[in-house]
Amino acid sequence: MKASYNELYINEVKSFKDGEFILFGLTDIPTIPYKDNFLQIHYSSPSYNSLNTVLYQYRVLELNESWSEWVENTSIELKNLSYGDYNFEVRSRINETLSTNTETYSFTIARPYYLTNTAIAIYILLLIALIILLNGFYIWYFKRQKERALLKQQKELELRNLTNEKNLIELRNAKLRGDIEHRNKELAISTMAMIKKNETLNELKEELNNLPKTVESKSLKKMLDKNLNSKQDWLTFEEAFNNADKDFFKKIKELHPSLTSGDLRLCVYLRLNLSSKEIAPLLNISPRSVEIKRYRLRKKLDLSREDSLTSYIVEI
Repeated sequence: MKASYNELYINEVKSFKDGEFILFGLTDIPTIPYKDNFLQIHYSSPSYNSLNTVLYQYRVLELNESWSEWVENTSIELKNLSYGDYNFEVRSRINETLSTNTETYSFTIARPYYLTNTAIAIYILLLIALIILLNGFYIWYFKRQKERALLKQQKELELRNLTNEKNLIELRNAKLRGDIEHRNKELAISTMAMIKKNETLNELKEELNNLPKTVESKSLKKMLDKNLNSKQDWLTFEEAFNNADKDFFKKIKELHPSLTSGDLRLCVYLRLNLSSKEIAPLLNISPRSVEIKRYRLRKKLDLSREDSLTSYIVEI
């Protein structure tokens, strides 16, 4: 078919891949891979008058709505195109006469692999996974922070409780110390009263021995002996001692079950750190007799000569 005068044609469209050109059909709409986004388009306008110069003008609607300058080149290279659909238009001019047609070529630059639907789906899945992961992390983090805060509050509460218990124990100990001091004071007063009373009775007994022996003097001497060996005095003293040192009798009886009541009485006076001279009037015997009792008690307790009887009893 004979081409009409001043009519324009697109002759060839090709791309460049792996060192070789690839030709595309002129009627199809090719899809060009993003990495090969280079396109070379050849066009021409047959002219029967070689004296007339044919000029060409083109535009890519998606890139620029305006036409290019008029040039003689019969091809154009489109490089570094972004993905999307394109429409290429070209027309010619001979002298001042435009070509009877504007030739159009449509093509598509494919999305890059990282913007394909599959990639986008993967990104969405990764984003969802990241959101779930971050949400889980924040839940774990705030839960951990809450646990730490609760643990801190619990420790502070325990510390306050310990402090309160310590203060309460100190108050109780102070009260106990006060009670012990009071009981010890009562015991000391009771002991000193017994010692003073027995000393006085012994002095009266000695004075009575120097007087002529009469029925009255004998009766009075019996009365003095009875008061010197008064069980009531001992019971009163024992009660006061038990209030001040409750576990002593129990401990010493467990350690030495063979001790008699007289031995226990001597142990009590030794625990009060009384000397033999101070113990004598309490037992209504001489200091020498007290030393003998101490010796016998040492043997019952199975103590050596190097061991202090008083120290042993005090430490029980």
